[in-house]
Amino acid sequence: MGTEHDAPDTRQGVPSSPFHGYVNGQLTSGGVPLASVAEQFDTPTYVYAPASIDARYRAIDDALSFAPHLIAYAVKANGNLAILKRLAALGCGADIVSAGELHRALRAGIPGSKIVFSGVGKKRDEICAALHAGVKSLHVESAQELDMIETVAKRVGARAPVSLRINPDVDPQTHPYIATGLHSTKFGIETEEALQLVPRVVASPHLEMVGVACHIGSQLGSATPLEEAVTLLGRFALTCRDLGAPIREIDVGGGWPLDYGHEAVPYPGADVFGQAIRRGLEASGALALGAELITEPGRSLVGEAGVLLARVVYVKERRKRFVIVDAAMNDLVRPALYGAYHAIQPVSEPAPSEELSPADVVGPVCESGDFLGRDRLLPPLGPGDLVAVRCAGAYGREMASTYNARPAAAEVFVEDGVATLVRRRGDLASLWAGEES
Repeated sequence: MGTEHDAPDTRQGVPSSPFHGYVNGQLTSGGVPLASVAEQFDTPTYVYAPASIDARYRAIDDALSFAPHLIAYAVKANGNLAILKRLAALGCGADIVSAGELHRALRAGIPGSKIVFSGVGKKRDEICAALHAGVKSLHVESAQELDMIETVAKRVGARAPVSLRINPDVDPQTHPYIATGLHSTKFGIETEEALQLVPRVVASPHLEMVGVACHIGSQLGSATPLEEAVTLLGRFALTCRDLGAPIREIDVGGGWPLDYGHEAVPYPGADVFGQAIRRGLEASGALALGAELITEPGRSLVGEAGVLLARVVYVKERRKRFVIVDAAMNDLVRPALYGAYHAIQPVSEPAPSEELSPADVVGPVCESGDFLGRDRLLPPLGPGDLVAVRCAGAYGREMASTYNARPAAAEVFVEDGVATLVRRRGDLASLWAGEES
């Protein structure tokens, strides 16, 4: 089973992809040599091949063809407007966790009727904005949140569509930082408590219980926990219907995984997860409800599309080799945050005769934890050489900061041999924008 942890040398590898690879000795993305992207837009730069997003969306869409469904993209994975517009054109909805994500999705052309609002800490103004936008559903994660939603709906004269998000206490067998379906996490409502809330929701003139939801975690290494969770969720949906709730949607959350290249065993494909969801709904009897099936993939849609392009600044040779690049933990925090693995490739293809040796690829930020990869087998590199950090399309630019007063990286689309800027690089003035002089 793959995990979020960095891999030892014996397992490090590069994910295969039809959208990124060496052509005539140069690493290309979307038919564009990355060296030309660096020349045109400088580094560090996030480079996205949107054709990868299209292909991954269609794979999940096909896997859920057994039922009416909505793919609600988890905007937190990457909220770039160009990416959201691309997904909107495919018919995708959005899973959001803030008013900011709500307005990003709306601005990109995703209608409120295709947006579900998750998250444990929705504020009054966010609930109001969601109702004004006509969101598909507000996912309720506590009794106090239900109180707030009802109060806001009454004040604005609306009937709030809600789905109770249960915590099924199913172990997703993934990294603890991205496990969300256990009772030890902050997410969802325990099933017994949720059942006690159903009569209240049904009786309220300001609430409408349109669905049920759960999400057990990201990067599921097996479809078995998902099937178990969906079975429990389906049974909960039927009980809610028997209590008078007009269940129109069943949201099974995300968890669709992405291969980063170091896995001992590749993750199961989208079809395997689709079959697990179907089996769970059939086992519970909920498939017969005819409710709309909702799923919330994030990294699995956009992760492979992205490459973080960086340039070598210096190389230090002592007891070990340090390759210092101009990208850092502020640009891509996942390796420093929880040891996440990202394949790192030189943009110029190494010759078969070149000797590979271990190196730590690190950034210029003043933290010992500032690394993009440790003990990576790389050819000799020197100042000015380019490297590409793979599978950086999810939780890369989105989790970036300006720590050490480093402006945000640029973002570029590459498609059909053309590179297009989709977010310009932050300048120095952006570092103090909004501060009083």
